[in-house]
Amino acid sequence: MDTHTQNDPNNPNNYKETPEDREHAKNQLIFDTLQSLSLEYLGEDATEYISNKEDFTNVNDIFDDLQNNGFFNIEIIYYYKAIEYLKENDFSLHHSLEIAKEYGYTIENINSELLASLHASSQRINKFWEDVEPKLNELI
Repeated sequence: MDTHTQNDPNNPNNYKETPEDREHAKNQLIFDTLQSLSLEYLGEDATEYISNKEDFTNVNDIFDDLQNNGFFNIEIIYYYKAIEYLKENDFSLHHSLEIAKEYGYTIENINSELLASLHASSQRINKFWEDVEPKLNELI
């Protein structure tokens, strides 16, 4: 290698990885992992709801960002779909009614669509903490 090539910073052979490069690579790995895990376990790409794609310091921040951007809000509309969902996932309505109570709903302002939506949203949050969080935590 000639002297000019050896001292040229634009030559890929002379590249030296910086801490910023490593941090960017780590964030990209976390982002890609979040994408694949959310598709696998939650059925939707969570990365579409991430505001800050460059600063993954802990899973709680990722969760807060997802929650603030509505990733965990599932809306089940139409009476038939809501009843089918509840029949398959919360036949006794016990869990759905508990969630509604936690959010301050009263019996006068609940319906099957609301109960199904609250239950599905709660299930997505639980799946995030059970299946996605442990694997993301390993990377962070």
